[in-house]
Amino acid sequence: MKEIGSEYWIEEIEGKDFKASQIPSWLNIGNANEYLLSGRTAIDLVLKDILYDKKVRTVYFPSYCCQSMLQPFIDSGIHIEIYNVYNTNSGLKFDIDIDQKCDIFFAMNYFGYSDGRMDYYIEKFKRREVIIIEDITHSLLSSNSYNNNSDYRVASLRKWFPVISGGLAAKADSSFNIKVSKNTLDEMITVRKNAMLDKARYINGDKTVKKEDFLQKYSVANKMLNENYSLYKIDDDSLRILNEINIQKTVKVRRENAKIIHDFINKTNEIKPMFPILAEDDCPIFIPVLLDKNIRNHLREHLIKHKIYYPIHWPKPEIVKYDPTCISIYDIELSMICDQRYDVYNIKDSVNEIKRFFKEFSYGK
Repeated sequence: MKEIGSEYWIEEIEGKDFKASQIPSWLNIGNANEYLLSGRTAIDLVLKDILYDKKVRTVYFPSYCCQSMLQPFIDSGIHIEIYNVYNTNSGLKFDIDIDQKCDIFFAMNYFGYSDGRMDYYIEKFKRREVIIIEDITHSLLSSNSYNNNSDYRVASLRKWFPVISGGLAAKADSSFNIKVSKNTLDEMITVRKNAMLDKARYINGDKTVKKEDFLQKYSVANKMLNENYSLYKIDDDSLRILNEINIQKTVKVRRENAKIIHDFINKTNEIKPMFPILAEDDCPIFIPVLLDKNIRNHLREHLIKHKIYYPIHWPKPEIVKYDPTCISIYDIELSMICDQRYDVYNIKDSVNEIKRFFKEFSYGK
């Protein structure tokens, strides 16, 4: 079976000339758009832009998130007020107080599903003249990627594409007050690019490449990014890659893969979808499913043995105050892969391996 999941890889990149005007139109989502090192860099730029002429004391933030999304606010000494994101039998729910006092409302569109959007709440906070930052990472390739009422939109491009770096920050109604560096984080780019090139050789069957070596390079690159991320631009090679992506084909492949997974989920009792309905406008970044924590962990171990690497989408951030409903998502979520690296046969193979696991698990009870 073909290895499924984990980090993206790249083949050798031609050093042809590239002009900013060649940036594809689907990446222009605001009056001003900046192409940056990472999603965290995008959030940091937006926050710095807000702080340029406004006082910010409190941000209202979702409990289901990544530590890297919180970090720019922590680094700026801003109080983070948490609202709960939790799951019910009917899907994902938001426990949002529309009268909450805050300077910024941080909205998250979950996994690219229409039922994971916060449009209602964005509009409510907009009426109160609260600044809206909308994280559109997960909805980037859906037909409706963002809400027109959001003041800023941010996204991580590395979650979708085989790019070395990539974050997007957009301002809805004017230019950014803060200038982005003309430089990128060169050392990190070099390490991550080498890791991606090595993985390509490994995927293509080069026996001289050791998997642990390029995994270590990915780890080192991530550590560099954690320690130094502010105001760096995207690297030129990643811009070239983005410019050459057939976005219509990417969306088509992801939706076809997602449909296969949804068909499987609808026929099994062992796995519960976080989002039961895949709407026509949806392009998922993953298919999030929910299952007992112990079963989830055993399933992941089984799949890894067969070279299938399904991630748990986010580890629990340190700052979030948990109640039982919040804990349930972190502890029982598993992200099924549907991305453009794989065709329907690869996806069916991974689904069949899950079926085999549950057959063996049931037999062993």
